[in-house]
Amino acid sequence: MDPVFVYPAASAEIVMRKRMEVISNNLANVDTTGFKKDIPIFGTVVPTFAKINSMGESRDGTGRTSIIPIPSFAIMAELAVNFDHGNIHTTDAPLDVAIEGEGFFQVETPIGTLYTRNGAFTMTSERQLVTRSGQPVLGTDGPITLPSGLVNIDDQGKISVREDGASISTEVDTLALVEISDLSRMQKVTDGLFKLMKGGEAIPMPEEKVRVRQGALEASNVDPVKEMVAMIFAIRQYEATQKAIQTAEEVEVANANKVGVLRQ
Repeated sequence: MDPVFVYPAASAEIVMRKRMEVISNNLANVDTTGFKKDIPIFGTVVPTFAKINSMGESRDGTGRTSIIPIPSFAIMAELAVNFDHGNIHTTDAPLDVAIEGEGFFQVETPIGTLYTRNGAFTMTSERQLVTRSGQPVLGTDGPITLPSGLVNIDDQGKISVREDGASISTEVDTLALVEISDLSRMQKVTDGLFKLMKGGEAIPMPEEKVRVRQGALEASNVDPVKEMVAMIFAIRQYEATQKAIQTAEEVEVANANKVGVLRQ
């Protein structure tokens, strides 16, 4: 089987399979609070021993010239994250918080501070404010602990609690929101959390830029219709590469059967 034809088709088949996996994961998280969809970035690789000249010929490592161009191979170069904001919907739950505009919540984890747009918070038995998966949410004074009472979070992230029997609320802390200098330096970890990689910087948001909404959550930014269209396209491309490989096999078999046949 001619590798110049088959190997590029096989690499394209692998790439389309990976693309379908990414789209499937996006669709599976269409209802996940604060989810940011993944975008596969594709590229091509040319064998390092190949030198392709302007006439379309190729030259291998020995300097020999072929009239058949050296093939290039499709690859998934990286998996980027789309940080477009999802729609905000009201839940009326006092510990649900949505960020309006830019910014991330900070979360304390065993591997360091991570960042998230998922504001579906809850409390532990010690009344510490945590994510649904149990990581402490950070305020300007560190992990936030709430006294018993009615919790209020204003649009600038200030948390106050009116304890039972009290006539006024007491300010407890402020959500420590940050801006990320370069979103391409954010790497997905798990449960809607992101790790800041080398070269990125988390900058505390000035008070006048912070805008949050209590009793609301940010929805996933996945558009199911667009993802389904992308899935159909990927399936068709995958089927086309399979057909190309099948055709190459049939040609190879036909050529093999002709070897040694006497013609009159």
